[in-house]
Amino acid sequence: MLSDFKKFVKNNESDIVLTISIVLISLIVFGAGLSVNSYRDRGEIIIKNPSASVIKTIEPASAKATADKQGMFVGSINSNKYHWPDCSFAKRISEENKIWFSSEQEAEDAGYVRCGNFEKYIP
Repeated sequence: MLSDFKKFVKNNESDIVLTISIVLISLIVFGAGLSVNSYRDRGEIIIKNPSASVIKTIEPASAKATADKQGMFVGSINSNKYHWPDCSFAKRISEENKIWFSSEQEAEDAGYVRCGNFEKYIP
């Protein structure tokens, strides 16, 4: 029986090496993917703007794509309007000009008012 196994290994050596290599490479790539993903999911970075006492939030790219922004409002540093994130006007604001508010009261306290389409985009 052991001799049959040795013969099988000898006859299929290249296939066995190829299979083991593919499995090892797959495990390494999977581990690297988990490592990179855990690095991205560290959360938000909050920067306080001392001139307006407004919190500006910068989120990781993956969070932006998948985060549910319900309950959050966005404004531009160049205007006095705040929007729902799905509002067509909010989507036109460049990332570096966005200011995020956790509530309408916070936006209004910072001197912002509702945009004209506010009712249309309520989730």
